[in-house]
Amino acid sequence: MTRRLDRVALLCLIPAALLAVAGWLGRWVNEDGYIYLRIADNVLAGNGPVFNAGERVEAYTGPLWLAILSVTGGLARSVVSLEHQAVILGLLFSVGGLAAATLAGLRLARARGGAGRVAPLGALVVAALPPFWDYATSGLETGLVVAWMGTTFLALTRWALPGGTPRRAWLTALLIGLGPLVRPDLAIFSAAFGLALVLLARVGVGGALRLALAAVALPLAYQVFRMGYFASLLPNTALAKEAGSAFWSRGAAYLANTLFPYALWLPLLALLGLLGLQLRGVRERSVLVPAVAPVAAALLHALYVVRLGGDYMHARMLLPSVLGLLLPVAVVPLPRGRWAAVAPVVIVAGWALVCAIGLRAPSSPASPPGDQRFLDQHRKRTPPPGHSNFVTLADYNPVPYSQPYVGRALRALSQGGRGALVVAFVRRDVVIEGHRFPVRAPQAIPGVRPRPPRQHQVVAYTGSIGRVGYAAGDGVRIVDRLGLADPIGARLRLTGRRHGLAGHEKSLPVPWFLARYAPAAPRRDGARGLASERQVAAARRALACPPLRDVIAGVSRPLSAGRFLKNIGVAWRERSLRVAPDPVEAERELCRPG
Repeated sequence: MTRRLDRVALLCLIPAALLAVAGWLGRWVNEDGYIYLRIADNVLAGNGPVFNAGERVEAYTGPLWLAILSVTGGLARSVVSLEHQAVILGLLFSVGGLAAATLAGLRLARARGGAGRVAPLGALVVAALPPFWDYATSGLETGLVVAWMGTTFLALTRWALPGGTPRRAWLTALLIGLGPLVRPDLAIFSAAFGLALVLLARVGVGGALRLALAAVALPLAYQVFRMGYFASLLPNTALAKEAGSAFWSRGAAYLANTLFPYALWLPLLALLGLLGLQLRGVRERSVLVPAVAPVAAALLHALYVVRLGGDYMHARMLLPSVLGLLLPVAVVPLPRGRWAAVAPVVIVAGWALVCAIGLRAPSSPASPPGDQRFLDQHRKRTPPPGHSNFVTLADYNPVPYSQPYVGRALRALSQGGRGALVVAFVRRDVVIEGHRFPVRAPQAIPGVRPRPPRQHQVVAYTGSIGRVGYAAGDGVRIVDRLGLADPIGARLRLTGRRHGLAGHEKSLPVPWFLARYAPAAPRRDGARGLASERQVAAARRALACPPLRDVIAGVSRPLSAGRFLKNIGVAWRERSLRVAPDPVEAERELCRPG
């Protein structure tokens, strides 16, 4: 019997193997993945978990993913590049997470009466979806998301079977509590999994409180660190993307952009319908709780993503929702009877084959237009000859408007010893690998050297910060026009009708940049007409008034125990701070007497 179960488990792991192959063939590092790599570079250089040395801004979304990249980078960078480490780790986490979810699904299938035939249909749906292939690597934290969800679900299912003891439940609680450190929105799954653990472990009120304490210990410790180190209650990315706001219409379009290109509704309805039929009349808590908890969490998570307005990256934000719906049906017991057993296999396997071979999301950045523009980041460009995958900076070199070229040009400026303030990029044709390509070369403001940061001789204002920042190195301060890595840009107030790419709707006006980094307002021709002396002067005065003065001090003053405690106060006091984009209006609001 044990040998047969082992053979069944191995067969059920085939979808995980298929995901490994598809993920490796499509390996790449996304633009935002390079943000993680630049921050990991800074950690390894002793600058801390920051995007720019000397400015403590939490420009990453997944603290645990950054920690893993930093550790492996310190151990193995001399052997494997940081880009390839991100690819390999992401793929291992994705495949391992799906394997864990499959084994948990097999346990659950047996627990709900699947003593006969079983099939890994839910796992097959994951393996057949191109977005899971794409983000199995990408340099982002999605692989770790899959690993955490699959492993946590596997840990929960042990309480659905005989042998679980409350004495070790705290270890499962500790694992459940890691959710917000993998990605903040996973707090929804942590709450659902935590409640499920309490119900399964049957520990009483005192035990439930102890489990809750074990679950929140690490996230709470990190939250104290965030407030004291970054002087912020939320990650800077959450401020920039207004993660607490609502944009239902765009969120609904994002959901449709995830479901309909792949006809994903078909296998989801088939599998969840089968789950509902098999749970009819079941009363055992050990079966119901692990089956219902991930589905409920997935629906709440999808609702949150829709309310938020989705993301500019196609499907990425909804992948945890999809995986959560599929966890309890990763492996399903097949109904009795030949035709009843064949039907779900034919529907899901047939869909999986068609999806894997031919169903893709639109790759054009202009489809659909306007506020509902979601980009298939992986398929919007074709690798040039000789580069089968976009992984390293070198792979991105022979691409029109090569961003690594811009970063290297900024690095060269920083090594020139003269200093430069860069606010514009001009078109230039250069030869890369024997081919001529157009690039945007940095153009320094004539005769102006940056004022504050002693760590940087070059300060550049740009909206593309991933590959540019990683190529430029920590000797260049990159001021993020879109606010993801800038303490002022993230706190700009959204005014009027929201438009632009989801999560990239804010744009830091040039006067704010010049007010912080130029010693005096440059001539109009030097700033290319983007800022007037009046606007720059107003921005300087606004920066000198509380609360902006306190925010800037919190992220730039040397860190001490006293500064850490002050920053906690700043983080709480200015949790709702939003600044008018117009410096004149901002000065009027922030610098009023009294």
